[in-house]
This record gives sequence, structure tokens and C-alpha cells, in this order.
Amino acid sequence: MSQAMRTDQGTPRARGWPLVWFERVNALEHELGRRICGGVCPDGTPCRRTSTHSSGRCSHHGGNHLTGAPKGNENARIHGLYSRRLQRCGESCVLWGACPFAEDDLLEIPLNNRPNCVYEQTEYDRLVDHYIGKGEGVDVHLAHTVALLQVMVSRAAAALSLDGFTETTRASGAEYSMESSKMSAALQAFLRLAREHRQYRRELMQEIAAAEEKTASQQPLGLPDRTRPILKKAEGVLEDAIAYEKRRRAALKAGVPFLEEEELEREERFYEEHGFYPARDEDEAEEDADEEERSDKDEQDEQDDLTGKEEKTEQEGEQEKSFDTDYADGEDYGREAARVQDALSAKGQQKAQEAEGQEGIIAVPP
Repeated sequence: MSQAMRTDQGTPRARGWPLVWFERVNALEHELGRRICGGVCPDGTPCRRTSTHSSGRCSHHGGNHLTGAPKGNENARIHGLYSRRLQRCGESCVLWGACPFAEDDLLEIPLNNRPNCVYEQTEYDRLVDHYIGKGEGVDVHLAHTVALLQVMVSRAAAALSLDGFTETTRASGAEYSMESSKMSAALQAFLRLAREHRQYRRELMQEIAAAEEKTASQQPLGLPDRTRPILKKAEGVLEDAIAYEKRRRAALKAGVPFLEEEELEREERFYEEHGFYPARDEDEAEEDADEEERSDKDEQDEQDDLTGKEEKTEQEGEQEKSFDTDYADGEDYGREAARVQDALSAKGQQKAQEAEGQEGIIAVPP
């Protein structure tokens, strides 16, 4: 960093500082008489802390020795996997050592003039032709985006097969030492690209389905296409007829009376909906058999009722006769009891009179 990029106190100017902010930091340093961090505080004023870091920032504005990627970190590789263009042949390719198209004379050509990877170019061209050939309504830009994302996913998968799923980072210094394990850059790239590819491909598949449906609606129907709706309608009519007959038979078995007019109206409605009358031959035979069975049952019930009534009449006659006999016996018993009572009463009166006569006689002593 040149001297022009420093304040009068020697504080380096950050790359994101505009000239107005740089002059404000320089004026504040003249006022305080020392170097300051100069980072932006929450209230919008320059940070007044001092720093010994080479960047001139304090520990809260990026001047910490523990911040930043340590040496040997491979996070930068993820940017190559995210490159939204076909890869150029060169040593940056993860398969450079095993690719049959990797030749040393390619390295002598400037990177911008090198040919694209043969495998990525072939995959990309075939995917674009496949998606665009689905119909005229397919978005060409979306088809190219999905094809390119598919190439990038394949690229990340190749890197993942070589790098593995995790990577360990070790860093040490005069005051600290650290070791950490995390997902490898290839795995992070693969997961993110796969998620993005699924999102765009879902949209593309919806457009392809709409385009195919539109194309199919504009084409003349063949024999299978013409007969398919008729067969489907006939299947529905058959299901309705079966359901109608099941309800009818269930009602007949339950003994629910059917009026002829209601049945005719129901059949007319069925004919208007389906174009034919429901089958009646078997149902009429079953209905006649049920009617005959019900008639026989009614006659048997009537006969049983008559027989029961005659038996009841005989039982009632016998009960009345028995009651009359008992009543006559009761009357005879009553008359005999009255006669005995009268006899007892007459005898008692006679004894009473004799007693009274004896009381009127004066007994004379001898």
C-alpha cells in the first residue's frame, strides 16, 4: 500500500473507504493526536480504537489475527466449481491427470483461447437439444440454465469423488494453534448446486408439460383417443346402473312398497341420463317370486289368526261355563246357609221364651 493511501498519522486507508471518509478519519486523528482504527461505528462515526494490525483496523473491524482463512485452506476451489460457464481445458480441472484430452501443449495456449472441456460441452449440447425439442412453448433461456447447472453438478460430483466429504484445517502461530474439520468445498458446492438445479428443473418440467398438453390438443384425435372418452362414459353408466339395481333390490328385500308411477319416473330419469332403460326381466321374476312368497306368508298368517281366534273362543266358552257352574254352586250354598241360619234363629227364640216363662213362676218352699 503506497504512502498516498495512508493518513498523516500512518493509518492505512481501507479499500472500501470513500475519499470523504478518509479525510474525516485524517481530521479526527489530528484532533486526537494519534492513530485510530477508522472503521464505521453503529452511530456512523469513525472508530477511535488503536490497532497494531498491519491493516490498521482494530479487532472488531477485521484487525484480529484469528480472522481470515489460514494458509493451506482450499475454500477458493469452490469458486471454480461455481463458475457458470463451461470449463476450459487446463490444470484447474479436477480430472486433468486422468483425462485423455489433457495434453501438455494446451498449457502453452492462453486460458481464454483454450477449447472447452469435451465432456462438459457434449453434455451441455445434448441437454439443451433434449429440452428444447419438447415443444415450442419451452423457455430457451431456462433450458440453457438447467443444462448448465447439470454440467456444474457433474463437475462438483467429480471433485467430490476425489476430495472426500470432509476437510481438516490446521493453523498455528506464535500465540495460537487451531484445528477444525468441516464439509469439504466440493461437498458444499455439490449440495448447493443440486438444490438450485432441482428448483430450475421443476420450473422447466412444468413448462414442458404445458407445451406437450398444448401440442396434443392441437393434433387430430386418432381412433384410441376418440374411443377412450366413450369407454370411460360407458364405464360410468355401467357403474350407475349397478348401483341403481342394488338399491332397488335392497328396497324390495326390505319390503318397502314401490309405486308404479314412482318407478316409471325413476326409469325415465335413468333413461335421460344414460340413454337406455335398466334391465327388468330378472328383477320382475325376483319381484314376482317375492310377491308370491309374501302372499303365501300373509295367507298363513291369516289362517293362524283364525285358528288362534277359534281356540280363544273355545277357551273363553269353557271359562264362562266354569264360571256359571261356580256361580250356581255359590247360590245353592248361600240358600243352605240362610236356611240353617233361620233354623238357628227360631230355636234360639224358643229357648228365650221358655226362659221367660220360668222367670214368672214363684218357687214356694216346701
